[in-house]
Amino acid sequence: MPHFRHSPGLTAVELLLSLFLAVVLCAIAIPAARATRTKSRIARCVANLAAIDHLSAVHAERHGAFPSSLDELFSGGTVPVCPAGGTYTLGTPEGDPPRCSVPGHDL
Repeated sequence: MPHFRHSPGLTAVELLLSLFLAVVLCAIAIPAARATRTKSRIARCVANLAAIDHLSAVHAERHGAFPSSLDELFSGGTVPVCPAGGTYTLGTPEGDPPRCSVPGHDL
């Protein structure tokens, strides 16, 4: 009976199968990672909007007037920034919540 020797390394079929599996895993993982990043940005933005809303109410209670700008509200501190690059606007004394310019970033 002939004796076959295995050389170290991969056959072409094994290499192609490995590449195919890597492509399939990337096709699944990349969109999932993007979706997770988007959800995280939305959650951080909503938390910023909630803080702005709360601090606006505290400011109105302490100073007898609603803040006129984010700079006034955060005087001496850091104005929060939307992680997706949106811009924030204050709510209104009538009860409208603060807003972000990025669609879907709402209180």
